Amino acid sequence: MKTTCLIPFLLFLNLATHAQQSIIFHNGKIYTSNERQPEAKAIAIKGDKIIAVGELNAVKSVAGKDAILTDLNGKCLIPGLIDSHNHAVTGGRSLMVAFLGDTFLEEDSLTKYAKYAMVSKRGMRGDVLFVMGFHSNTWAHVDVLDRIFNGAEYTSQPVTLKGSDGHTGWANKPMLKRAGITGAFIKTLPPDEQKYFGLNQGGEPNGLIAESGFEYINKVMPASPIQWPEALSTGMKHLNSLGITAWMDPSAGSIADGLDNTILAAYSKVSKQPGFSAHVTALIRADGNLDPTAQINLAKQWRSNFADNKFISIVGFKIFADGVMEFPTQTASMSLPYKNSGLQGSQMVDPENFKQFVAAADREKLLVHIHAIGDRAVTDALDAIEAARKSSENANVPHSITHLQCVNPKDLDRFKTLNVPVSMQLLWATKDVYTEDLVRQYIDPTLYEYMYPAKSILNHGGIVAGASDWSVSSANPFEAIAMAETRVGKDGVLNAAEIMSRNDMIKAYTISAAKVILLEKSIGSLEVGKQADLVLLDRDFATVSSESVKDTKVLWTIFGGKVVYRK
Repeated sequence: MKTTCLIPFLLFLNLATHAQQSIIFHNGKIYTSNERQPEAKAIAIKGDKIIAVGELNAVKSVAGKDAILTDLNGKCLIPGLIDSHNHAVTGGRSLMVAFLGDTFLEEDSLTKYAKYAMVSKRGMRGDVLFVMGFHSNTWAHVDVLDRIFNGAEYTSQPVTLKGSDGHTGWANKPMLKRAGITGAFIKTLPPDEQKYFGLNQGGEPNGLIAESGFEYINKVMPASPIQWPEALSTGMKHLNSLGITAWMDPSAGSIADGLDNTILAAYSKVSKQPGFSAHVTALIRADGNLDPTAQINLAKQWRSNFADNKFISIVGFKIFADGVMEFPTQTASMSLPYKNSGLQGSQMVDPENFKQFVAAADREKLLVHIHAIGDRAVTDALDAIEAARKSSENANVPHSITHLQCVNPKDLDRFKTLNVPVSMQLLWATKDVYTEDLVRQYIDPTLYEYMYPAKSILNHGGIVAGASDWSVSSANPFEAIAMAETRVGKDGVLNAAEIMSRNDMIKAYTISAAKVILLEKSIGSLEVGKQADLVLLDRDFATVSSESVKDTKVLWTIFGGKVVYRK
């Protein structure tokens, strides 16, 4: 048996894999995410599969006398991490353009950044200055945006700003004019659409735009110079560097794209090139208010197109049940009205249409993944899934709900009963500007008590999967894990009763997430027969402090037995 240390191992791993030579990892902390065998002393891989897990001598006997023995030098080995809600393609693009990463900029800093974005061309789409990733607190300062971007330097320069939440933004006067958005035009729209535009005292648009209001801007927005295949490759490399080897892409294009779906085309192209390094479960955005038949037929055609793709599967739809909770957008669907407006947000899918859509998808074994922020939206989603469970025999299709910023406690038992896993972005579960300044003062106090109720869902038997919603926020799982187990922000702790344990979060980003993306039989834990997706960390991430786990670094990532990232 050949022995080697960590660094030389990296130099010959791919050759060993090619030769079908077994490799044994030992002398480290090995966490398997397998409840029947949570930890191991050694693990062996051969080709792209795990062939043995357990005590070193037992693993050696399986791996054979020619196996390469690799010393982990006390470092921590875990399964490849899984993000159950990740926009990897647009996330990759965010690394290549003017993107603020959910940062709030004061006036002087914003002025300087805008000039940088123009001069560097990172913010230019044709002749439009387009900057993304704004913190939601930006929209409470329309006067500042107006002063900068409707000032002398921008009288003929179209500008569009987009929030990190993907639901809110702002456009200056030249851009509004190009899109034909005036006070008179807004009055011609249905009342449900009019509310997506901010107005000044004179009834003219002040630049604020939310939700589908952005369709009018998008129609006149020049195309991005970033090609989707390049963005996907960039995003995949970034995710691999964080130990992520699988994800659900909840918006791989839209049903409205038909067969001209450029996101799925990018996935198809890049996955056929050497070095593709992820398992991807992809969903197509659908409209739950429309007849499901044509949408299902298109999804089935795309599913068939990817049937032979070993990396990517098309499994169903994403539906928006509502929007976001933060002021001033307030499109999250709530059971009790917002204090400032008296409205309950946007119920983006009619409840009866919702039930019909999910039931129809369920009959075809197509998964429905539902964006639900407000508690009424969560209830509507559960009602739709319950109707599907009653009308179909496919009780095991894991229709899922994502975000769940607020949940009615009466619904907590239903996640287990209906087999509805949840995909939660627990990096957001903190007391900060978002939850305190932009939400708390505007909603009923009884609703605020059930913000991001991850532990309650878990305690009621539900499955909680880790997710980032990148590029809405950081894709780093270790930052989310640290937040989930403390919920501490600059303004204190957000409901300590909902704190998740470290073990809860390890499962959330491994085997639980694998269940959400329908791949638990092949990935999500270190077990014999599963794919050799392994991540080596620079610390014992299961036992260090929350502050330390946040700073965890990936030393290398292996996907299918091959090194795809090394620090």
